[in-house]
Amino acid sequence: MSSLSEKTSAVSVVIPNYNGRDLLRDNLPSIFHALETWGGTWELIVVDDCSSDDSCRVITEQFPAARLLVNSTNSGFSKTCNIGMATARFPVLLCINTDVRVAENLIGPLLSHFNQDDVFAVTPRIVVEREGKNQGSVSGAFRRGFLKGAFARAVEGSSGGENLYAIGACVAYDAEKFRSLGGYSEIYSPYLFEDVDIAYRAWKRGWKSLHEPGATTWHFSNATLGRVKRRRNKVIYYRNRFIFHWVNLSDPSFVAMNLVNTFIRLLFSFLWCNIVYYEAFWGALKRLPEILSIRRTEKIQRRKGDAEIVRRTARSSGNGER
Repeated sequence: MSSLSEKTSAVSVVIPNYNGRDLLRDNLPSIFHALETWGGTWELIVVDDCSSDDSCRVITEQFPAARLLVNSTNSGFSKTCNIGMATARFPVLLCINTDVRVAENLIGPLLSHFNQDDVFAVTPRIVVEREGKNQGSVSGAFRRGFLKGAFARAVEGSSGGENLYAIGACVAYDAEKFRSLGGYSEIYSPYLFEDVDIAYRAWKRGWKSLHEPGATTWHFSNATLGRVKRRRNKVIYYRNRFIFHWVNLSDPSFVAMNLVNTFIRLLFSFLWCNIVYYEAFWGALKRLPEILSIRRTEKIQRRKGDAEIVRRTARSSGNGER
């Protein structure tokens, strides 16, 4: 078990990459600068998910201080991150996407929170300028049978607070807790909701996610998914949203509302020719045995219910939901 002083003085940065050559060139220098400015002990690991561009050459030639791992097969976001997290040496894991640029003051303010035993994750201010959002501040709500995470407005000041979840674009995790949760659940592969899921499972065990507004990053949102077809993204989104709720909801009233609203939506989606919704539901339903297995495992560790988590993380409505 790591001491509190170790948790605030050493960090492993893990960056998943897929065809991110130009993004690496643009954004990795800011991450190295932040680490060197901070002055603590660090390592930076890039895990390449079988890129077809020359990302690996760029990393080895232009960023020799990075440790490069290369997947043998294309594995998706969850597994790629988990591979990097498993090899990381230090007690705090900082996951950063290739489409994120960071300010030089990033590291210290994030790590300062890990002197609290119940902190699982900390996000900085994550500015998405074209959308006017701060994805680092996520307020919680439960509406129409589904949990909703609302991002704060980028122009708003913030004193920090507890988040419904920590977005995976840039987040620091307690390494011991991350590994005890089994890392990102690969049931969500290739991407979407794995960051929401692990933060919520941590909440259920009594470990909180925080927002630190004193550190800033800029997220060039969706740059890593820009070439993926829109329809496929929708199917994956709705499928994984089903999976997330079936895995995690435990309060009887929350479960009942989710089932009722899902049933109503399934009854009427055909009126709008919403075939994507049915395809996503079927995709989730095929994973039901695995979902039930995860539920049984998490039930043993459960310390908090859905209503308490939503109450603690409720703030202003924000301007974006996930």
